Amino acid sequence: MKWVLKLLVGSLVVLLVTLSFASTRITFWHMYDSGPGKELMDEIIKEFNETNELGIEVKALAISFWDYWDKLGVAMAAGEEPDVFMHDLGNVPSRAYKGIIADLTPYIEARGMDADKLFFEVPFSMCKWEGKVYALPFETDVRLLYYNKDLFKLAGLDPERPPKTWKELWEYADKITKKTAEGEYDILGFNPLYGQSYFWIYVWGIGGTFLENGKIKVNNPSIVKALEEWVAMLKKLGIKKLQNFNAKYGWGSDAFLSGKLGMVIQVGQYGSTIRTFAPNVNYGVTYIPYPARKATWSNGFSLEVSSRSEHRKEAAEFALYLVSKEVQLLFAQKLNSLVCNKEAAFDPTLMQNPEWKLQVNALQYSRFRPFVLEAPTWYEELQKAVDEAVLKGKDVKRALDDAQKRIEAEILRFKMTNK
Repeated sequence: MKWVLKLLVGSLVVLLVTLSFASTRITFWHMYDSGPGKELMDEIIKEFNETNELGIEVKALAISFWDYWDKLGVAMAAGEEPDVFMHDLGNVPSRAYKGIIADLTPYIEARGMDADKLFFEVPFSMCKWEGKVYALPFETDVRLLYYNKDLFKLAGLDPERPPKTWKELWEYADKITKKTAEGEYDILGFNPLYGQSYFWIYVWGIGGTFLENGKIKVNNPSIVKALEEWVAMLKKLGIKKLQNFNAKYGWGSDAFLSGKLGMVIQVGQYGSTIRTFAPNVNYGVTYIPYPARKATWSNGFSLEVSSRSEHRKEAAEFALYLVSKEVQLLFAQKLNSLVCNKEAAFDPTLMQNPEWKLQVNALQYSRFRPFVLEAPTWYEELQKAVDEAVLKGKDVKRALDDAQKRIEAEILRFKMTNK
């Protein structure tokens, strides 16, 4: 009987040891589904699984960017979202209000972290709701002005002196622009309807605002003035001719890469696109010229933990790992991602790259579109008003007044259904 007892004791010891090292599995969804991005994310997850001291095992699912939002939306609607996931940095408070995502403040405080010092202010501000932190800023972006140095030279412009003001931009653009015998644009100096050129950046550039006493007001005098100027610029260029020019460069083509556009507003990572697909383009990059003040626009991706997860602590631990200096530095170095961890972003080696330095410095004054709980997509109504004024000739003030009415109606519906 002694040997039986010894066998039972031995089995119990083995069982206890096994249980003590049993892992807690958490699920993670992200958009790095191919190429270097997937390779890096797989490597990082593998490292975490092998080295974390809490016995956490991350089971990741990589989904194409184009399919990601539908799949995540369906999962959320069914209450079956993953433990931790990437999402849109611009509307975190909406999910916090609905109770979909967990308050991460306790986990940050338990680490003794000063998150306000760790992250860039603008993207981190989008992660907060009612004084608490509901997401971690993973990566962001800014918009910059790219210009073709060879087209500058052909126009008699100094290729090392890009425009600094909106007035200079149009002076340069006029010298670069060339038309065909039929009067259509062959080479265009600058096109406000192309690339990442958005009306709200211009509004900020003239010193305008979308907020009035803390409320969205898309028909305030500063926006009316900005849209009147915007419409006048486009009419001078010829809206139909701009549309014809744009039609030549749809999917699979790019006017700037083709050497047909002198200047374009694009995301800060556009340089890697140029080097990959048009390495012979001699380009420069600078801040977006401005009428009154520097302005650019940011958005990006957040890391969020499901409030319904049974393993919120472990999920938060993994999310915090992904925004650590070491991991963020890898994303910056290998994928040129504009990471939100300041220590990683200000790495001396990275800052030796002029394009990287421009992006990081632009983050100091960049903006997100203001978040409005009752009307989170208010800017779509603004864009509708811009299109009506530009493309249909609708009176600017009337177009903006109508947009404001639609936004206020949406806010009222929200209040009536969310008492």
